[in-house]
Amino acid sequence: MDSGLNRRTASGHGATTSKTAALVVQPLGLVLLPKCVFAAEAGATAFGTSLGDSDILYLSVLAFLIGAAMVAATFLIRQRAMLQVENDVIRGELHEARATADARTALMISGDERVLVFAGHNAPEVIGQIAGHARVPVDPERFLVFADWMPAEAAHGLEAALAALLENATPFRIAIDLDENCVIEAAGRTSGGLAVVRFSALEGIRRRLEELTTALSRAEAGVATFKQLFDVAPAAIWLRDGNGRLIWVNQAYATAVDAPSATAALDGQLEFLSAQDRLRVARHLAEARPFADKLSTVVAADRRKFNVVETTGPAGSAGLAIDVSETEQVRIELRQTIESQSETLDQLATAVARFDEKTRLAYYNSAFQRLFDLTNAYLETEPDHVALLDHLRTRGVLPIEKLMRSELQEHDLAAYRATEPVDAMWHLTDGRTLRVIATPQPRGGATWVFEDITEKLELESQVKSTSQLQRETIDYLSEAVAVFGSDGRMRLSNPAFADMWGIDAAQLTNGTRIQGLADVATIKVVTTLGPGGAPQPGLSEGWQLFLEQVTAFDDHGRDTLIGEISLSDGRIYNYTIVPLPNGLTMLTFSNISEARAAELVLRERNDALEQANQIKTDFVQHVNYELRSPLTNIIGFSALLRSPETGPLNERQSEYLDYISSSTSTLLTIVNDILDLATVDAGIMELELSKVDIARTVEQAVDGVRDRFEAADIRLDVDLSEAGSSFLADGHRLTQILFNLLSNAANFAPAGSTVGVRAWRHQGMLSFEISDRGPGIATPNIEKVFDRFEANPIGGRQSGAGLGLSIVKSFVELHHGHVEVRSAAGKGTAFTCHFPLGTLPPGEDTDRDEHFWDAAE
Repeated sequence: MDSGLNRRTASGHGATTSKTAALVVQPLGLVLLPKCVFAAEAGATAFGTSLGDSDILYLSVLAFLIGAAMVAATFLIRQRAMLQVENDVIRGELHEARATADARTALMISGDERVLVFAGHNAPEVIGQIAGHARVPVDPERFLVFADWMPAEAAHGLEAALAALLENATPFRIAIDLDENCVIEAAGRTSGGLAVVRFSALEGIRRRLEELTTALSRAEAGVATFKQLFDVAPAAIWLRDGNGRLIWVNQAYATAVDAPSATAALDGQLEFLSAQDRLRVARHLAEARPFADKLSTVVAADRRKFNVVETTGPAGSAGLAIDVSETEQVRIELRQTIESQSETLDQLATAVARFDEKTRLAYYNSAFQRLFDLTNAYLETEPDHVALLDHLRTRGVLPIEKLMRSELQEHDLAAYRATEPVDAMWHLTDGRTLRVIATPQPRGGATWVFEDITEKLELESQVKSTSQLQRETIDYLSEAVAVFGSDGRMRLSNPAFADMWGIDAAQLTNGTRIQGLADVATIKVVTTLGPGGAPQPGLSEGWQLFLEQVTAFDDHGRDTLIGEISLSDGRIYNYTIVPLPNGLTMLTFSNISEARAAELVLRERNDALEQANQIKTDFVQHVNYELRSPLTNIIGFSALLRSPETGPLNERQSEYLDYISSSTSTLLTIVNDILDLATVDAGIMELELSKVDIARTVEQAVDGVRDRFEAADIRLDVDLSEAGSSFLADGHRLTQILFNLLSNAANFAPAGSTVGVRAWRHQGMLSFEISDRGPGIATPNIEKVFDRFEANPIGGRQSGAGLGLSIVKSFVELHHGHVEVRSAAGKGTAFTCHFPLGTLPPGEDTDRDEHFWDAAE
């Protein structure tokens, strides 16, 4: 049953019960009435007594009333039980509600406050008490009369606020001053259908408020003073709230971010630092650590360095940026200058050490440490000059005989009192020689420079020895040598130079000008040629050429010049003009007269050999052309003898005729091959390029050797599946190539074996391969198989003229291809011919390749 029904009152239940009983009795009467009438009739019949209509009606009504009473009684009993259960539930809920109300009331009055609860416009319920304040009435009725215990103005304002709360649900909060030490705060608001007003006392609020007001004024004055100071400060200063947003900046900050004013910088939230630097600062502040570091940012289109400090506070953070760019620049320049000087001195091979006014070691470079083999530990003690010299003498670096301190003071320490640099020579015990220069410093002390000149002295000695050796070597050279300066004066010459030109050696002294040598030379220059004795246009003659090269101003642009001259005495010399450093020029002359004579003999022999080779080639071509006519006649008459018109032939005649036909055919093939090779050698053979059917061409070549394959019981394995249908080539020459390769395979393939014929396309090439299982070719002979008339009958059925493979190579190369040979002794041989794929006219063939070759060449 619904909970609403369970909360019905007793009067409601009674009305409901009456109505229900009436509704139930009425249908039951209608049902029981016929039954009663029937029962009465049955009873009357049973007793034999007849009843009247009124008796029957009476009995029926009586029966109806009895049934209705029973039904009503039953319903009422059940309804009462249900009402009892509902009443128990309502009592439980009421008890829980009262407990909750008591708890909330206790909670409300637990604090030092009084609460008014308004339910509609009735009198409010007063809860709680404000203790310890005599001005506040304890009695609830007196408390509600606000005018009696609070100022009239405050009471009037509170009543107006209460009216607005009750009428319009307008919340309020009012402070009511009872005296200087007691202030009551009234706060009203609505909660559901109730209006609640809380009264609470504010302890000592007036005194505390006065103190806070004074402190606030003092703090605001201090903040204003600091803001005025910060606004004129040259450093950028800013404040941020707890979310990191700028809440105040000074004028220097606004100027740094190119803002017209501090307000504009705040409105635009213009940041002084970059995003990456701000993240660094935020990480420090998040860890409750102040940030202090040097950061760079762009100010006025110039990147500058700032010393940035930012720290957190109660309401956010504050930051300060001081421009230290100039200081950093000066520091960097100073550090770079010192480092540069130190690096420069450290890179020097010359040892440098600086001693202060107390003669203590103040600086040294790495060369100084290496020169005297001093340890870092010793140098870090900063020894004085005398102690350092004593240390070197004790270690045996300096001669031990100079141990007298008076001598030390006289010589070694004199540099500290001198006004000019002091130069001395030190000879170390290990044979090294040092040049020591001591330069006094204006503020005291001296800088010592130790230059190891041992190598220099050795080099000077070696140069003198080498120069003398070179002088003697040049004097005994067979080539004529002379060296001239850029002014044309001779610096060096050997006796061969004087002998070559027929000049008296007394006239070839140092300083002799090249301009006068042509006049004193008794042997003159006849011709001047370029390298290899070839004429060179624009080349000056003889001494004029030498003069131009020696006195040329362009020292860097000169190149070595080589040529040949013929002298008036019949000798031939190779000359070389070599530019030397410092504007010097060296002339060398080599006598090649004998070499030229031998070269002339060799040229004459070569011309004779070439002429003989040409005569041979012409003879072979002539003889071959002359042989073709009789061979053709012999072949023709042989065929005529076989015809029935000439009459029958006996068996021997027929056999002889077969020999004649076979021999003439072989001879004609050899003649044709020789003519083809001669045509190739002459460079007059032209290919007739066209679209070549690959399968048909291979079939024609196979038909030419089919009889030989069948006679030798050799099988053919042809695979053209990857070759395509056609390509651009000379079909007749391609047939010759394949025929010759198949003939070669038929000659060497063993009986019962298989000769493979395969063709495929790859990388812009079409390749044909003929392979056999013959005896193979020895490795030293592979390079000779394409030589003409090179026949190797070993392992073959018959020996030929040795022209077939030569023709194969020549015809493949005419197609811009190449032939590859793979062979192994006892395993067979494979010849592969690679042809570059060409182009065909549009529409003739769909099987194309991207790689082409120029068929017109």
